[in-house]
Parts: sequence; C-alpha cells; structure tokens
Amino acid sequence: MTGSSHSNRREFLKHTVAVAGVTLATGPAGKARAQAPSPNDRIGIGAIGVGGMGSHHLNVLTNLKKEGLVDIVAVCDVFSNRLQAAAAKTGAKPYKVWTDLLADKRVDAVMIATPDHWHAPMCIAAAEAGKDIYCEKPMTHWDHLDLAKKVVEAVEKYKRVMQVGTQYISDDCWDLAKEKIGLLGKIVHVQSSDCRNGPIGCYSPKSDDPAAKPGETLDWELWLGCEKTRVPKRDYEPGRFMAFRSFWDYSGGIGTDFFPHILTPWVKVLELGFPKRVVTAGGRYFWNDGREVPDIVNTCIDYEGGPTVMLTASLATEQNLPWMIRGQKAAMTFQGAPGSPVKIIPEKAAGGGEPIEIKGQRRWSEEHHWRDFLNAMKTRNKPRSHEVIGYRVMVALSMGIKSYRSGKALSFDPQTDTIKEL
Repeated sequence: MTGSSHSNRREFLKHTVAVAGVTLATGPAGKARAQAPSPNDRIGIGAIGVGGMGSHHLNVLTNLKKEGLVDIVAVCDVFSNRLQAAAAKTGAKPYKVWTDLLADKRVDAVMIATPDHWHAPMCIAAAEAGKDIYCEKPMTHWDHLDLAKKVVEAVEKYKRVMQVGTQYISDDCWDLAKEKIGLLGKIVHVQSSDCRNGPIGCYSPKSDDPAAKPGETLDWELWLGCEKTRVPKRDYEPGRFMAFRSFWDYSGGIGTDFFPHILTPWVKVLELGFPKRVVTAGGRYFWNDGREVPDIVNTCIDYEGGPTVMLTASLATEQNLPWMIRGQKAAMTFQGAPGSPVKIIPEKAAGGGEPIEIKGQRRWSEEHHWRDFLNAMKTRNKPRSHEVIGYRVMVALSMGIKSYRSGKALSFDPQTDTIKEL
C-alpha cells in the first residue's frame, strides 16, 4: 500500500492480546438505545473537533446521512469560525464546550478529531456518558500510556464500542493476508513506511489563521485544557494551534501521526501483543523552522519470538519502502493498485515457486471505516480497529517516541504496564 492510497491521503493533508487485568467483551452487550441503536434507527453523531480531519469526517458523515444511516446532531469546537461553519453545513447544534455535547441525549456516538492530548480524557468521559466512540489516531497522546489503558478499561466497563481512526485497516488486503499468512512459514521481519515531502501546513509552525483570536473567536485555555490534559500552560502561539503535530506537548509528530496507520495492520494480521524491545533513530534534518519533532523517524519493534517490525516515516522525502511481511518460506507484499493488492513470493531456500497474486475488492477509505463502526454499534461486536488493538499500538509508539527522546532502547513490562530503559 505505497501507491495511490498514500497519495490520496497525502493530498488531503496538504490541504488541510487482552490488557493485563481487563476482561474484554467481544460479543453482543447492549440493552437500550444508548448501547445498541435499532437497525432501523439513524445513529446520532456528535462531532468534537471540526478542523482539518474533523471537517473531512463531516463530509463522510454527510454522505452516510443521505443513506439514512446517521444524523449529525451536534458539533463542537473551541474556534468559533470552525464551529459556525460546521453547524451551518450540517444543521447540527453547536457547542463550544465538549462536555455539553456529551450531555446531549440525542448523541449516540462521538467523533473525536481533536489534538492528541485531548483524546484520552474525551474517550473516557464519552464512555462514562454512555456514548460509543470514533476517535482519530493516535488513540492517546504518546506520554499518556496510563490513560490509554484507562480508555480500554472504560470502554469495557461501560460496554461501549470504539473505533480508532486508522482507516487503512478497512482495506480487504488485510483480510486476504490473514487468510494466507500460514504460507509464509515463521514470520521474522515486517516493514512499512509513510514518506512524504513538502511544506505540509499542519506541520508548519509558521502556519496561522488571522481569524483565530484568543478571547474573541478562540478559547485558547480550553484548547490547552491543562487540568485534564497535563499539558503546560503557555501563552497563545498560532503555530502551536495550527500545527500542534509539531510540538511534543500535543503530539508525537509523524511517530504517532503516520505510524498508527502503518503499524495497526501488522498488529491485527499477525496478532501481535506488546513489544519486547523498541528503539528509534531519526532526526530533524531538513525542516528547521521551529518545530520540535523530527522529520525522519525509523522505529524497530521487536516482539517476543519475532518478528521485528520496522517503521519509517518522513516529511522530507516521498520515497517509500515496500510494505512487506518476510517469512522463512515466503514473503508477502502489498501494492497500492486495486487489482492484486497482495502478492506471495516463495523463498528459494524453501523450494521456490511462482509468485501468487491475490486480488482484492475493497480499497481503504474513511467511509468504509465509518461503515464498519456503525455496523459494530448495531451488532455490539468489536470493529476492525478497536481499543485493544489501539492500546497495543500505543505501547509500541509511546516506546518509540521515548526511545527517540532518550537515545535509549526500551522494554515493556506487561505485568506492570511500564516502560523501562535497557
């Protein structure tokens, strides 16, 4: 998946295992509408965060609304210009304060597309309020690993359905891969990448919107949310608001923005648990414009008994690595073209043979990801990118960011849910 799939998402951005101590529900678990809407009912969606990705999700939801699947009943944002535009576009009730939206009884599920530092507090509160949850990736902030586990616990306790917004997983190539993974023999190595190049606005600390005026059109204090989000209090800076992904307080940069997409499929297909060891190399080699995060990130994740997963992301080159699973008997590659997304290449040492191409039917999209979530809300089964997978991914990515910042290789203790330096 290194061709057209990445290109489409790149263009959009330019313009804008169970957890220790937790028993996880995997089947039906709903009694009232707050838990399981009737198959004939429209699902009421409340959107928290209607900026770049949030606005894109509203477009998807608008199309689903035309099919009678959802109603967009509430929208929320701390920037009044965005909020007014979203309300006018959808006809939804506008809220500046997200907890007021959660109190709206018409809301069956929330869509959370805020900066990362708000993800965990909002997910936990939404579960407590009886709402199902579609949360943009990453599931939580990189330094909130304790809260990532609390998200899993809250979803289980309140019997919610949660989907993490890693829409690549909606591609049927991953179903095909899981069916044929036995042909590869012992899996020893996996690799994937998401490399882009150019002055992407949502990463540029020079980005500004003159209409965003703290105390007038923007509630900067609410955006920071220091008491709930653990971020430090500071005066308003346009770049931090417009390009939050470039600052450690609010994001892990491409290490938590791009990597959830390219690690989640491996965790799901290979049923990977928690990492044994993680080490990250990289740096800020080109974009010396005030950002804190690197523009090249290379993370190696070792799992007990294998495999090693190698992830690469960039903001300074668009030359990608091929997505690949390497086994002792054969390798499996993934293509961006819709015809034959999966190819199995036998190893000569294991007898060789002709490559096998497997055709797919469904390419990834936000719409497919939303349909999966809406279906899960009705069946009360877990969607494709549920919170347990999200937690496993967050453990690896949190370790990756901490490794980069410390210069150390790290291990994870699943008994205590703690990261340690090696």
